[in-house]
Amino acid sequence: MMARARQSDGEMTAPGALRSIEAAALAGLAYATLSLVSTYLLLRAPRATPAGTDVAWYADAANQRSTALGLNLMAIGTIAFLWFVAVIRRRVGERENRFFGTVFLGSALLLAGIRMIAGIMLATPAMTGYLLDVVPDSNSIGLWQAAGLSMATVVGTRLEAVFVISTTTVGRLSEALPKWLIWLGYAAGVVLVIAPLPRALLIWLFPTWISLVSASLLVTHRLHLTETTA
Repeated sequence: MMARARQSDGEMTAPGALRSIEAAALAGLAYATLSLVSTYLLLRAPRATPAGTDVAWYADAANQRSTALGLNLMAIGTIAFLWFVAVIRRRVGERENRFFGTVFLGSALLLAGIRMIAGIMLATPAMTGYLLDVVPDSNSIGLWQAAGLSMATVVGTRLEAVFVISTTTVGRLSEALPKWLIWLGYAAGVVLVIAPLPRALLIWLFPTWISLVSASLLVTHRLHLTETTA
């Protein structure tokens, strides 16, 4: 199988290609880390309740700066995610199934946009005070939070499911992913599809899966490099 992989994807034996695989793994790990940190920073704001919202939290300069930091980290993480997707496509190369490859790329681009929109919505109440020195009222805060969480937990998780399943299928057909990760990918995809909504905990599942894929790519790269130099 290793010989066939070398023959069908000659760039895999080139030092530059091996470094690109390493770059993909590092980009995936960077995305997962930045996504987890930025999500925490954006979700730490007090939620709107029927009894009202802690508007003073959004007027605090430290909270505004931490929200701005979370939004910046999310933007950088999105760039790392797109880099991860691009190098994965390069690794698969000619072995890529065009149908699933198209779904893989399309869902990645949509997902990147959806996550940024959700992050902006969640950050808007605090960013209004940070940028305009105007603190929104309790009703406005609730509307922005509901919109952001709906985008992240309803639309976002469905696109994550499509991306996870298509990526897993591409990895299975091209023999680029280990079997245990293939089964785990399909299980994660099913959970993201059928889980009751809204569930904020689902936001953490996708970056965790990306980190596992990235770690697998890094280990596989190391093993392949050892075999080629032996």
